[in-house]
Amino acid sequence: MVGEHITVGVDGSPAGMAALEWALDEGIRCGYRVHVVTVARRGESEDPARARAVETAIFAHPEASVWRRLLVGSPGAELVRVASDSALLVVGSCGTGGALATLLGSVSAHCVRHAPCPVVVVPATKPSVEAVR
Repeated sequence: MVGEHITVGVDGSPAGMAALEWALDEGIRCGYRVHVVTVARRGESEDPARARAVETAIFAHPEASVWRRLLVGSPGAELVRVASDSALLVVGSCGTGGALATLLGSVSAHCVRHAPCPVVVVPATKPSVEAVR
């Protein structure tokens, strides 16, 4: 892996929370810092209940080295931008259809197409790290 950290996009959804859990586990396993990034669209703010859920998940992994960041803008574009020096970009998948954007969700599909690093897309039911390898 090129970078020394993992970037994970978290929106508080079940798939986003599964991505966060996967990234925290992988960060601990590999010794990488985990950059937890939430992107609010312009004019919106981070939902307090979702923010608490993210903080609770981070707190449950005390051995993880975590850096948290809130950005404003287009989620896909911002995640790709901040992942420029990451070893991995981890995002959740919320889609269920056949086309890439439908299957992955529009943010995940954007990240897969444009990220400068490998992208791990985690479904709402988190697979184990070993199952992905």
